Amino acid sequence: MPRSTITAPLAVGVLALGALTLTGCSALGDLAHDRVTSEASSRADLDSAPDWLPSDASDITSVAGTGGKGSDTTPTTLVFTSTDGVTDDACSTTPRQSAPTMDVDGAPDVYKATSVLRCGPWSMTSTGDRWVAWTPNPGDGGS
Repeated sequence: MPRSTITAPLAVGVLALGALTLTGCSALGDLAHDRVTSEASSRADLDSAPDWLPSDASDITSVAGTGGKGSDTTPTTLVFTSTDGVTDDACSTTPRQSAPTMDVDGAPDVYKATSVLRCGPWSMTSTGDRWVAWTPNPGDGGS
């Protein structure tokens, strides 16, 4: 077999693996850590959003766990920017007892918060206009 016939498929394979490594790092990391990461520019870009998510929410990153498929609540962390902030009347302030299960780069440090805004199964806090919200939120008020 001529040498060029053998090296051409090998070169294509190496290039494909390189492309997967460059573009698929997040997907491979998600798979390895039993999570799914998604991003949206604005609330309007989301298929579904929690009722409390402000209409001006932008730069949204969601990380959801995939390992707990048998549970009622999939661990999820949502990080977003909002100047308006969360103003839903159904939300209330309570002492913070929980923290996100899923980490998101650039999220505010929840361990610096002594209280959180609790909106049903979600708890959240902010630093300036950057918010982090998570579910489940055991111990953060409610039942």
